[in-house]
Amino acid sequence: MQMEDYLNKAIIYDGPEDTYGPCGCGMDMAIMPVLIPKIWFEDCFPQEAENDEFCKGLDCRRIAGLSCNNIFEEEIDDIPYLGNFSCCRECAQRAVDVGYGVMAGEEYLWGLAIPTDLEEIQRKRQSKR
Repeated sequence: MQMEDYLNKAIIYDGPEDTYGPCGCGMDMAIMPVLIPKIWFEDCFPQEAENDEFCKGLDCRRIAGLSCNNIFEEEIDDIPYLGNFSCCRECAQRAVDVGYGVMAGEEYLWGLAIPTDLEEIQRKRQSKR
């Protein structure tokens, strides 16, 4: 996969498959881990992804106590991505078909990410407006 293949696109991994919670589409369980470009939270989600409720389900890995903010940040080729998002197979395929997602073709190595604060990212986004 070339750098330009996933620039500003969600990266969908083949695994580890698990039941992470309900998918944002509401039709199935989210079983595919996804990295979302941080810019999607700083600016806005692509309209197609927003319409599809892509990765908007409640991923159990994001829940820490009473907060839903357990997000991890990872850089790939100097592009920051946010982890602990997931989707079902149908949404993954739709994301690839529409063009806002790419399949990584491998499993995600969870131990490499660093915790980040999603609320802080969203506050910065609001202050830009």
